[in-house]
Amino acid sequence: MVAIKAPLRSSVKDAISKCQIAGITVRMVTGDNDQTAFAIAKDCGILPLNTQKSEMLDSVISGTNFEKLSGGTREV
Repeated sequence: MVAIKAPLRSSVKDAISKCQIAGITVRMVTGDNDQTAFAIAKDCGILPLNTQKSEMLDSVISGTNFEKLSGGTREV
């Protein structure tokens, strides 16, 4: 088994922090599975490092679930 982890861009944590300080609620929509999305959200500061997966709520959502919740996509 091999695991690969791509590092975050150096500006990501700072950008998320600035958004949060400005009162912007940051959410992540991803095509990754929930476990990967959860780990990335913790790494980049969207979720506190001590957050448990059961506390994730709507801070991280897969692209598939987002599409379902938003009523899907359509051509305009």
